[in-house]
Amino acid sequence: MKTRSGFRDLVQSALGEARLIARERDVALQVWTDSSGARLVITTEGDLVRAVTTSFAGPLGARLADVQAADGGLVIAEVVDSDQEVLAAFACELEEIALLGDAQHPVVGDACVVALGRSLDVFPDEDAFYASDASLMTFADADPDDEPLRFDPEAFSPDGAFTMQVDAVARMNGTVLEVSRRHVRRTGQYFDVARVRTGGFEANLCVPAMEVPMRPDDVVAAHVYLVASVPGLVRA
Repeated sequence: MKTRSGFRDLVQSALGEARLIARERDVALQVWTDSSGARLVITTEGDLVRAVTTSFAGPLGARLADVQAADGGLVIAEVVDSDQEVLAAFACELEEIALLGDAQHPVVGDACVVALGRSLDVFPDEDAFYASDASLMTFADADPDDEPLRFDPEAFSPDGAFTMQVDAVARMNGTVLEVSRRHVRRTGQYFDVARVRTGGFEANLCVPAMEVPMRPDDVVAAHVYLVASVPGLVRA
């Protein structure tokens, strides 16, 4: 939505169609999902809306382990492979965070990882990515005469996970596997969703509809805000 009042109207109307997934006394966690996959995760206390998380109902693409609550209502989680080897770690918003305290620990489960794009560069192939400034690693004390170091085309950097103030931000480079354009029925807005392979897992990159859409096999370099869902935490 373009205005705060418009977003408030969307949240209020979505509450009438939302699915309740957890309740503790007067606090309820509800999820509204549009036919486009656009999702709002809404925490209410009585008649008051306490928090709203924007997300996307995409396919699973990562296995998260050791999911732990962090500051600011976020979680920190590891991404593991089938042998439980750690591939990556990041901070994110967790849709089911209200259920984390009652879950069996350590928390492990298949997840949908949503990357909400804050900035995005798109390249037709790896060579174009390597030739661009988007691949450069920057260091405050770097010698300008040295050959610069560059990120790999599928490198994932959890910028906000291990700082003094935890934040759900990351730098995500990756290969586009598939792309679709979605239409949010309630608002009339369009957005693009790309399935991206990065850091050993797959994420759903969501950005406003682009004039020149991404294509499969493109390489993307994005700064993103991360939201994850672990459906296994929801009680049947």
